[in-house]
Amino acid sequence: IVESVGKGVMEFKEGDMVVPFHMPDCEECADCKSEKSNLCSTLPFSHWQTGMPRDGISRLSTAAGERLHHFFHISSFVEYTVVDVTNLVKVDPADIPPEKACLLSCGVSS
Repeated sequence: IVESVGKGVMEFKEGDMVVPFHMPDCEECADCKSEKSNLCSTLPFSHWQTGMPRDGISRLSTAAGERLHHFFHISSFVEYTVVDVTNLVKVDPADIPPEKACLLSCGVSS
């Protein structure tokens, strides 16, 4: 569930139910618009990238201020995380319950 959004975020609002995906989707390149591809050519998947997909900067840190790295851009094995909009899909809880929607993230997206 989206707790808050950053400045300039128009795609999501507080309270939206979302599913994070480790494969970014810019929604603008030929690959993202194609029904035959799930690999964005603008934001290619990279398991070693340590920050957000568009600027490479991590938004995560320890309580002592030490910079932490994002895992697959989403760092979903935590209670709270910071995720770029290109790694989120809005889900309607009326269509799919949250306890089932969460399985779509890591379990099916590859």
